[in-house]
Amino acid sequence: MTAALLRRSAAFARLAGVEVDVLTFDGRPDYAAVRARLAERGQPAPGVRVRNLYERLRTEPVAPGEIAIEPDVAGLDDADGSAERETAPDGAARVELSTPDGRVRVAHLRADGSLAVLDERGRSERPRRLLTAFDADGRPVRQWRSVRACYADWIAEVAGDGDAFAIVDSKTAAPFMAHVRLPRLVTLHVVHNAHLAAPGGPIGHLRETRAEVLSNPERFDAVVFLTERQRADAATLLGAPENFAVVPNTAALPDARVTDPVADDATRDPASAVVVAGLTARKRIDDAIRAVALARDRGPQVRLRIVGDGPLADELHEVARDEGIAEAVEFAGHRPDGAEAFAEASVALLTSISEGAPLVLLEAMGRGCIPIAYDIEYGPADVIEHGRNGFLVPAGQVWALAGTIARVARMTSEERGALREAARATAARFRRGEHRGPMGGGRAGRGRAPSPRLGARGARRRVRARAAASPSPSPRHPPAPPPPWRAERCARHGRPAHAADRRRAAPFRAGLLWARGVPAVGRRDRSAGRGRADPLTVLVETDRAHAALDAGDIRPDTRTLVQRVAGRLRPHRA
Repeated sequence: MTAALLRRSAAFARLAGVEVDVLTFDGRPDYAAVRARLAERGQPAPGVRVRNLYERLRTEPVAPGEIAIEPDVAGLDDADGSAERETAPDGAARVELSTPDGRVRVAHLRADGSLAVLDERGRSERPRRLLTAFDADGRPVRQWRSVRACYADWIAEVAGDGDAFAIVDSKTAAPFMAHVRLPRLVTLHVVHNAHLAAPGGPIGHLRETRAEVLSNPERFDAVVFLTERQRADAATLLGAPENFAVVPNTAALPDARVTDPVADDATRDPASAVVVAGLTARKRIDDAIRAVALARDRGPQVRLRIVGDGPLADELHEVARDEGIAEAVEFAGHRPDGAEAFAEASVALLTSISEGAPLVLLEAMGRGCIPIAYDIEYGPADVIEHGRNGFLVPAGQVWALAGTIARVARMTSEERGALREAARATAARFRRGEHRGPMGGGRAGRGRAPSPRLGARGARRRVRARAAASPSPSPRHPPAPPPPWRAERCARHGRPAHAADRRRAAPFRAGLLWARGVPAVGRRDRSAGRGRADPLTVLVETDRAHAALDAGDIRPDTRTLVQRVAGRLRPHRA
């Protein structure tokens, strides 16, 4: 995600000639060192700045404001021996003090040791959290009653009075940014990973970390997905919001062109495999290790190089030992130039549980490394054409993964060379700077209720329900429209729609379910007001061309709407 946002920011600066600020909100005091490490890698590009909220509060004057609550600075002077302290090389520090009653105070100190910001958490009185900024003389000059209020003020300061665009990559920052309202600020959220809690098609449960934002997509001017397949699945689940768009990631690829793919193949060990990934549970690196062990049992003496680090490093070392291939698995650790490992290996393995659009596939393919990936949601199937420029393996099937590794190792140089050449050609379509154009959605997307679109042959029926009451507005955070009832809730209150009629000759899947302001049919929200009635639109998409929907009169009852419509689906006879 970080690589993608830095590359995108560089493209804005280079192609549009605008300055780009990358805003960070963590409290670490060593951002000077962070910039130094980025500079070693040639980042950020000219015209791109990495800025941090607490660094700004430490180093620049803060506009005065009302101080309504006396900050608790007692004991900060002698906190060195009793508190957690993180000090930067320039002397700036972050000091955390905890008390037995659960209160926490975090002091952000300037390089000269003076207090810049005091963050009081778990206060016994309201507000529960209070941030206070101090001037160089130790006088409090500004207060915020929540950390989000502090964030919002900084964003307003950076955005200024002109047109500004905020692109939110972080899923943890997105819920906050969904409520930021500035007159000339356009907000876009980029979804970097799968939105469903479990694979299995468009109808399912949203991930807990995605639910708040994606259940209310109209709060952003655009929600941007990396692949068309994920956008389509999200639109099916969430009612086809008009502000969904697709902008794929781009990759920094080597410029060198290979004129002789067979000669290129001859420079690589055909039995060499590489994984470039963080060593976390989501990446399933243990599957790659076990697949290599099984491939070696089939003949080819495959060797695996793992580039990356993470919390499962020790556990994965143990897996390699248990499989008896510790000598055939190299743990190279984290490397800034990790993508260059693809230029030496024969195949690249991707065994993740889920992805958005994995850059490692493009980086591997751009270097002629043949990808072998689990066919997961989302990403691999969008760039890999099975058997032409790489291979897709059913997710979780280690035996199939091992067989494909062994198959590639046994190919002729001509066969592997053709795969490498096709992989390079595919990656070239995603070369940095070649994806430009409108993102879709536009400013008009915010605040409009999502409108369903007919995606397949079917029928519509309407019922009426009362709209939920709107919350009281505020100047900075005006209310968004009431959230739609999503198809995701059907699976929560009853069995999934796609499993409701397995025995029918014409199986179906729930396509779009949309109701503005209706929490659930037959389960009226007690807070609902008596405003104007909004339509509940039901759409069922059929999987077969000769199926029709006979919905008849639909009346709210205790069953979910999908279950009621499901019982009326019948084969169409001419």
